[in-house]
Amino acid sequence: MAAEKARGRAGGNRSAATGAMSPLQHGIVDLHFDLPMHLYEHRHRSDVLRTQFLPELEAGGIGVVVASVFLEARRLPDEALRVALDQIARLYHEVERCDRFAICRSYPEIERARAAGRIALVIGLEGAEPLGSDPDLLRVFYELGLRVLGLTHARRNAAATGAVFARSGSPPDGLSDFGRDLVHECERLGILLDLSHINPAGFDEILELTSQPPVVSHGNARRFYDIERNLSDEQITSIAQRGGVIGINSVVVSSRKDEATIDRYIDHIEHVASLAGIDSVAIGFDFFEFVYRGWSAAERSDFHRKFSSVHFIPDLANHAHVPNLTQRLIERGFSDAQIEKIYSGNALRILGHLLSAGAKSG
Repeated sequence: MAAEKARGRAGGNRSAATGAMSPLQHGIVDLHFDLPMHLYEHRHRSDVLRTQFLPELEAGGIGVVVASVFLEARRLPDEALRVALDQIARLYHEVERCDRFAICRSYPEIERARAAGRIALVIGLEGAEPLGSDPDLLRVFYELGLRVLGLTHARRNAAATGAVFARSGSPPDGLSDFGRDLVHECERLGILLDLSHINPAGFDEILELTSQPPVVSHGNARRFYDIERNLSDEQITSIAQRGGVIGINSVVVSSRKDEATIDRYIDHIEHVASLAGIDSVAIGFDFFEFVYRGWSAAERSDFHRKFSSVHFIPDLANHAHVPNLTQRLIERGFSDAQIEKIYSGNALRILGHLLSAGAKSG
C-alpha cells in the first residue's frame, strides 16, 4: 500500500533547474560521503582518489558527490581546525592528480563538470567544530569551496546538539547564539544547511530561522528504525512542505543486522515518498565500510560501543553496488521517471536552487 501511494504521488519527470542536461545525464547524486577524511588518513599513499574510489564511482554511475569533511572524536577540540583544513587540502591535491574529478563551488560548475565527463565534488562539513565559536571562519571555509554545512554530528558542540542513536536522550536545547549566527551566515553566503544529526529542538529552530528548502543529506524514517537520529513522520512532512529533500542513508536502516538489506533501504524510500511525495526523496548513502575495514580491533570495539545500531548492507556497501539497488527498485515497481528523481533529479533541484548564486554582500 505504501509503495502504491508513493508511486501514485509521483508527478512528471521534472528536469534540473537549468534544463541544460537531464538528471541522469548528470549521473547519480550522493549527498553524503566522508571522502576527505579517508584521503587525509591515507595521505602517505599516492592517487587514492584515482585508484580506490574512481572505479567504484564509475561502476555505480555516480556523477555528483558531496564530499564531507568529518572529524573523529580523537581530533577534538585541539586538532579540529588544522585537520579540517588538511582534509580539504588533501582533496584538492588528489583532484589535481586525477582529471576525472572537479571541485565545484556553484551549480553552473557542476553542470560544466558533468558535461566534460567529470565527477563533480561539492565540499561539505559535518559538524561545526573546526569553526570553534568564530562565525567569521565560515567565510574562510566558503572561500575554500565549502557549500554544505551540518552543524553537528552525534555529539554536542558550540553550535548545536546532535541527535542520539536511541529512541530519545538528547538534551532539549536548540541552537546556541553561535549556531544561530552560523544559520544566518549560511543564508547570506549561499551555503546549504544540512539537518542530518541535529536533535529535534535544533531541527525545529533551524526551520524557524531559515527560508532555505530543508535538506537532510543522510537520514531515514523512524517508522522502520525508531532512533532519534532518524526522522519522525512529522519531520518528514515538514521537510516536504518546505520543498526540501531527504537523502536515504544506507547504515541506519534497521536495529537488526539481518534486516540491514536493500529491501529495508527501499522501505525507507517508500515511507518518505508516501508521506512527502517522490519529489522529497534523494540519496545520501554515507558509505564508510571502507573506513571500518581499516580500523584496529580496539577502534571497531569502540565504534560498536558508541553506535551499536549501525549495520552495513552487504550488497550495498559501496558505490559499485548501486546497480543492485537499481535492479531491486525496478523489481518493486518504481518507474524510470521515479528512479531518476530519487537518484538525481530531486537533489539537483535543491543544488540548482541553493548553489546558483555566489556569496551575497553585506
